[in-house]
Amino acid sequence: MVWSALNLPRIVHQGFVLRLKYLLGRKGVFGGRWDLNSKPFTEREEYALIEDLNQSLPQYQNSIWYQQGEKAVSSKGVFAHKTETAHSTKELDAVFSDYLVPLLTSMKQEGYQQRPGADLPEGMIGRDGALIKTAHGTHRLAAAKVTGASGVFPIKVIGVHRLWLARILERQDGAAPAVIEQALQSIQERYQ
Repeated sequence: MVWSALNLPRIVHQGFVLRLKYLLGRKGVFGGRWDLNSKPFTEREEYALIEDLNQSLPQYQNSIWYQQGEKAVSSKGVFAHKTETAHSTKELDAVFSDYLVPLLTSMKQEGYQQRPGADLPEGMIGRDGALIKTAHGTHRLAAAKVTGASGVFPIKVIGVHRLWLARILERQDGAAPAVIEQALQSIQERYQ
C-alpha cells in the first residue's frame, strides 16, 4: 500500500495535511502493526489491473480485468465496479468503453484532475513516515501512475501511527501544530 512517487504528480499540500486539532486530539492516531503489513502500491491488484488494461489498449477485451468481468458475468450473473454494473457482454463492453478506458485516456490527455464532487483519495502515515495508500482513489492513482499523468494528486491523511507522532512531538522546537505541519510537509516533498 505504500506508494512510490516515481513518475507521479505531486501531492497537494492542502489536501494532504489533515486537521491538526483532530490529530492533536489523538483521533486518527493508531498503534499496532497495520503499517508493517503494507506493500508497495505497484503490487496491489488494482494497479496490476489498470496497468494491464492500459497495455491492452485499444483492445481492452484482451485485458485481464475484462476477462475477469466475463467470468463474473457468466458465473455470478454480474460484474460490478463501483456504481457500474454489467449483466451481459454488451453491458461489460459499455463499462469498459464508457468508463474504464476513458479514465486512462483522460489521464493521458488531461493529466490528473480532481473532479468536483469526487471523493478525495485517502492515506495514512506509518511509524517510519511512509505514506500508505488506503481507501478512495486507488484506481485513479493507478491510472495516474501508469499513464505518467501530469497534475496534482491530492491525498487526505486520515490517520497516523502513534510512534510517528510521538517521534515528531519529541523533537518539538515550537508549537505542536507547526511541528506536525512541518513533518507533513517533509513527507509531501518526499513523495513529489
